[in-house]
Amino acid sequence: MGFQRALRDGWLSQTGGAGALINAIEKNMHDPLFREHYGKLRNAWRQKKVRQQRDKKSATFVLPVATLTTLEKLSKKHNNSKVKELSTVIEDAWKDYQRAAANVQKEKATYQQQLKKQRSKYEQREQAYQRVIEKLMVAVTEQIDQRCALEVKVGGADSSPLEAGDIAEYEALMISYSATFASHLTELNLVRFKGETLTSRVENLAQARKLVAKY
Repeated sequence: MGFQRALRDGWLSQTGGAGALINAIEKNMHDPLFREHYGKLRNAWRQKKVRQQRDKKSATFVLPVATLTTLEKLSKKHNNSKVKELSTVIEDAWKDYQRAAANVQKEKATYQQQLKKQRSKYEQREQAYQRVIEKLMVAVTEQIDQRCALEVKVGGADSSPLEAGDIAEYEALMISYSATFASHLTELNLVRFKGETLTSRVENLAQARKLVAKY
């Protein structure tokens, strides 16, 4: 008997319960046409159920046999369906990834903070270094100036200004002492010093002495 005739006779819509419906289906499964329509109904029913589950979508994957075997073992161990077990594995993997990514961001932030602190300490030390060397350069320049002035004005007052005739000798002494001290300062490795060089300081001071001596 065909599938449409079964519907017409009410076999699939009878109210005799699930058992009667199953018996009616099994009774007509020998009919090829019935089996075809029955298969279509089953597929339509499944698609309807899937559409009703809006948070789920059907998917088809081809997996290695070893992977499927492992999935079956896990599902049996945890008493889950294979679909449920696969969902759990994927969710756990995603959570592990999120935790790892969060840890990476945390470590990056910590490293950047440490780097910032190290940079700040370095800048503080560099500023202190520049201040110390600046004071050293000022002191050395003053000592050279005073010594040269005293040598030129031997017998005169220590604070007396140089006269025009003394300037040439004063400049020669300044150049000599400057060269001597500069070599020692070079040995101190003052490459990082950003201030005025000793030679420049000595030259400026000598120029100032020369201007004073003119008047």
